[in-house]
Amino acid sequence: MLGNIILTKLAHSPDAIARTPHVQVSQTLAGSFTICIALYDKYFININLAQRIVSVSELAPINSHQAQTPSSLPARFGMIGTAIVALLCLVTYDAVVHDRDLLEKDRVDWTMFGLVRPVVTFVAACLPVLGLRPHPSNARPLENQSGLLAVVYVMGGLLLLAAASVVLAPQVLFDTVREGGPVSNLTELVFLIALAGLGAAGWRARRERARVFGLPVPVIFAGMFVVTFLILMEEMSWGQHWIGWSAGPMFEGNAQDETNLHNFATYKFEAAYYSAAFLFFVALPAFWPARVGGWWKQVESFVPPKLLALASLPLTGFLYEEWNVVPYQVWFFMGLLIAILLAAELRHERPAPRVAGLMMAILLPVSQLVFVFGGHRMLDGYELSEIRELLIPGIIAAYGWWLFTSRGDAGWLAR
Repeated sequence: MLGNIILTKLAHSPDAIARTPHVQVSQTLAGSFTICIALYDKYFININLAQRIVSVSELAPINSHQAQTPSSLPARFGMIGTAIVALLCLVTYDAVVHDRDLLEKDRVDWTMFGLVRPVVTFVAACLPVLGLRPHPSNARPLENQSGLLAVVYVMGGLLLLAAASVVLAPQVLFDTVREGGPVSNLTELVFLIALAGLGAAGWRARRERARVFGLPVPVIFAGMFVVTFLILMEEMSWGQHWIGWSAGPMFEGNAQDETNLHNFATYKFEAAYYSAAFLFFVALPAFWPARVGGWWKQVESFVPPKLLALASLPLTGFLYEEWNVVPYQVWFFMGLLIAILLAAELRHERPAPRVAGLMMAILLPVSQLVFVFGGHRMLDGYELSEIRELLIPGIIAAYGWWLFTSRGDAGWLAR
């Protein structure tokens, strides 16, 4: 095992012994890496690791049909439960010893515990990916749709542009994302496009007789439309940004003195908003199996395609002030693993989707390294959050218009 080799090298390395203050962190890193390699070897791809390192540029030897996943529900739930317990221990230790709130934003933590934290979250992220990943025989195909493929390239381009701006033009980045600037106005415009897509899809499905958990399909569409509309109005502070009124006494205590509710508890709203976007647009389509039964069959037509999960992966990044927040770290590392899996699935496709998968699998970790090590160059620190909040309505818009086109088949309306 590669992890055992690393541990042996660390134990006998004079350099490691000389760096006594960092030995504990080094051992934690090596130990966690050993666990990840063991999990990867056991459940992901049963192939000699040395051979994969030698032929690192060749994806062809990795056969997705040879992949192994936990077959029993107890094993899957055990993995997810173990991850939850590990994260609860991590968060509790951080709160008790360091008096750190779960959602507290700050500069990147370079203390020993700050270095151990992402190691634990990475190991914890591996477990739910293993537990939720369907067996290869029941995995959904990654449909190649040109419209969604274009969204993947747009999202990847924005991720690359943001990383370059942090390094080369932090002042331009700040001016672009500030309140009332181009990014803010573009976010509201994209929300309108998303509402148009959801509205058009709902209108097309207005005669659908099926139900989802007892609710008629048109009601589901109406619910998605209303929720998206409320988020847009909150982003606009219900028109305050455009008309320019002052928030009255009712909104005293609002963090930004705006006519909205989310800035009374900004961190909690962001956590719910970002987490919901990750769970619905990344995790759900990535792990949804090809065959489901019972009540879950009713939901199937609303599950986003896997290609949209690939396009949504940048939502897990853009972390600087939020890098120390444990849930965001878990989402990022899960996104990274999902990016690798999707890139492997696309390796036999045409050049355009194959390059899209490889691009996202490379850009996601590289850009995050730029944000972690170069984020101090930003003028305020919140700039990356504003870009993420532009991407979310972009993904909702792509989803809305995918629903519209996928319901163009008259046979669907007859079901």
